[in-house]
Amino acid sequence: MLGGRTSKNRFMNKKTRTILFAICVFLFALTAPSIILYSQGYRFDFETRKVVQTGGLYFKVAPRSAEVYLNSKFKNTTSVFTSSSLIENLLPKTYYAEIKKDGYYSWQKTLTVEERRVTEAKNITLIPQNINFTTTSSPLPKITGNATSSDGQKVIEADDHEIWISFPKEEKKIFLTRFSEIIGKIFWLNDYYLIFNVGDKLKVAEIDDRDRLNVVDIAEFKNPEMFWDFSSGKLYVLSEKVLSVSKNLLP
Repeated sequence: MLGGRTSKNRFMNKKTRTILFAICVFLFALTAPSIILYSQGYRFDFETRKVVQTGGLYFKVAPRSAEVYLNSKFKNTTSVFTSSSLIENLLPKTYYAEIKKDGYYSWQKTLTVEERRVTEAKNITLIPQNINFTTTSSPLPKITGNATSSDGQKVIEADDHEIWISFPKEEKKIFLTRFSEIIGKIFWLNDYYLIFNVGDKLKVAEIDDRDRLNVVDIAEFKNPEMFWDFSSGKLYVLSEKVLSVSKNLLP
């Protein structure tokens, strides 16, 4: 009797192992394609009810350690070393992106992610808030306006109310913005931002014309005459015969 039970138990154990092995093989065969597809960036989009490949968003921001938000949800912080952030595995659709850092105006834009592509916003400069100007008796540095950006790729074209940017090598021109008041002097803050005055208000604007244009007011002077010193990153403003100078505006 004991030998019979032992043989029966061995038979049952062997049968159980066979069944468990078959189940494991079945589950592997069932899940392996999904795992492979997932690793290759495929996702199921519940809105469109389709399997799609993901894309990404790449940001490069000055200054470093800025916070990145997508659709008002925090995603990550830009690298201390590279000042950049790559957000992967995003479904192909539009996203409301926002870059924030304490003491700076935030940057916002709606960006479209496409399948198997990374959408870039790699020329973001956050502008300081509460810029302090101090009066100075020092002579005004020798400053010459230049309609061409320092990289030689872009040229400012403007009249009293509109600003355009032309790209001579690409033979194209984009409309940037329009104001009801008269636009004063315009300078390149850097290769991707402009600094200018409209009436009494001093403004900084990006030239990335995708979606909304990020324009911020940094100060206000009566009948200002602006002088931008690119080498020092300081803005000089002559107003009512008083010369004022800002701190370094560039991060």
